[in-house]
Amino acid sequence: MNILDIINFIGGLALFVFGMTKMSNNIQLVAGAQMRRILRRLTHTPLRGVLVGLGITALIQSSSATTVMLVGFVNAGLLTLKQAVGVVMGSNIGTTVTAQLIAFNIGDYALVFVAIGMMMLLLRKSRAMENWSLILIGFGVLFLGLNIMSASVTGLQNSAYARDVMMKLSTNPFLAILAGAVFTMLIQSSSASVGIVIVLAANGLITFQGALFLVYGDNIGTTITAWLACLNSGSSARQVALVHTLFNVFGTIVIGTLTYLGIYTQFINLITTGDVFQGENVARHIANGHTFFNVLNTIVFLPFSGHLAKLATRIIPDDEEDEASMGEPKHLNYTMVSDSYLAIKQSIKEMKEMLRLVQLGQEISYEAFKDRNYKKQVRVSRVESAIDQLQKEITLYLVAVNEKTNSEDIIIKIPALLHTVNDIEKLGDYTLEINQILNYQIMDQGAPLSDDFKATITAMHNQLQGMIELALDYLDHLDPDIATEIQKREAIIVEDYERLRQGILNQIQNGECDAAGGLNTIDYLDVVELAAAKLINITEAGSQKFVYTYEKYHHTPPPKVQRM
Repeated sequence: MNILDIINFIGGLALFVFGMTKMSNNIQLVAGAQMRRILRRLTHTPLRGVLVGLGITALIQSSSATTVMLVGFVNAGLLTLKQAVGVVMGSNIGTTVTAQLIAFNIGDYALVFVAIGMMMLLLRKSRAMENWSLILIGFGVLFLGLNIMSASVTGLQNSAYARDVMMKLSTNPFLAILAGAVFTMLIQSSSASVGIVIVLAANGLITFQGALFLVYGDNIGTTITAWLACLNSGSSARQVALVHTLFNVFGTIVIGTLTYLGIYTQFINLITTGDVFQGENVARHIANGHTFFNVLNTIVFLPFSGHLAKLATRIIPDDEEDEASMGEPKHLNYTMVSDSYLAIKQSIKEMKEMLRLVQLGQEISYEAFKDRNYKKQVRVSRVESAIDQLQKEITLYLVAVNEKTNSEDIIIKIPALLHTVNDIEKLGDYTLEINQILNYQIMDQGAPLSDDFKATITAMHNQLQGMIELALDYLDHLDPDIATEIQKREAIIVEDYERLRQGILNQIQNGECDAAGGLNTIDYLDVVELAAAKLINITEAGSQKFVYTYEKYHHTPPPKVQRM
């Protein structure tokens, strides 16, 4: 490799990461609840996940590509880690499908995806069309980056020196596995690595056993693509990459030991035409060795897929914001709908999860403002999306409860509960507004924010977070003492809001402060005051035992939830 090849490799890597980020972010925007349900159904069990991974990879002949897309889905919140494990196993089998499908290389059509995406972007007539166009562009750029990386190391693939090194290393199992892994990491294609191994073995340059050890290393090396895909992602995406690596490493330990003992080599020779130890049909033996390596690994480890996922989460713990990004309900069990009283309790628990996300979003926004951390500020939109998703899920659940129950006590609670869900969703919107003010408006103003204004923001942030913490406790038992404390906190926030707002306006009028900084601080105070009012709404609804009191405020009968 010369200097230009190195530059091309780094540039290809940059395109790959950029494409992955674009695709993942826009998948999250276009993927509605229905798509989530379809994907969950397809991968509902580990075995179904294996079949999905096998089918996709058999078509595109790239386990790397399948895993990259899988990382994107998990990062976008479309799949859980447990669902992804089976897909990872299936993708490993799929990549070993007959050589005739190797020509079906989606990377060859990378620019077609970019071109179609650009045409859609230029002709876009809706936000959805724009998002889909960016998904296609990201998808194409991702594979374009892979192609550039592969092309930049073509000389290494064809190097006689590289082949000679691999031949010498293949006589040592540990070094052979390491060599196969490193080589595949460099050329970004296990199929290409296995092809080179077959050529070496077919020409008698390496032994059949040595070839298998190189192939096992190739399987480990191909997992580097998943790690590259999650460089700019959260812990859930990194956990998928780790599962892919662990699966292949554990498989290499098991099958590698059987190979070293001669058991696996005899097995492959038994099921394949010709005697490989006599130099017959070597290529087919290696291909079968590659296939059964992944098939047997899947059979052995599939029953332990849940344990594999747990191990990954222990090694790479969940980030709070990554858990939030899923937006998946934890307490809504549709088998409980017939027990309407229990179902209502579960829906309130889920509302508490929504409010916890609001608290998390507020904290991330403030920390990003305080630390000037760009990565944190962009995560707020993911938290808000999770809040929106939970709102939809709780609403559907409450409608289902309303349809099933005959209890008037429950029926009269449904409207109030729906209003409470909407109030919490509005708090999520306010979180997004706060993030916009703190991390965009204030950052874009001419002069830095004064220490006094920073102290004002910090004080109001702490007051609002304290009020949210009390509201979380309140939703547990609807304790009237906590409700009273929340009302006191809200009164303090309103009093401080009026005093601080007027004080800042006076400073601006008298030229005693930077006008932009003052106005942005006022914008922040406005949103905090609105958020405090929404928390009072939640408290008032709870104090009425979530019985809708529409007549009290509107002097008309409450609207009825339609029952189907």
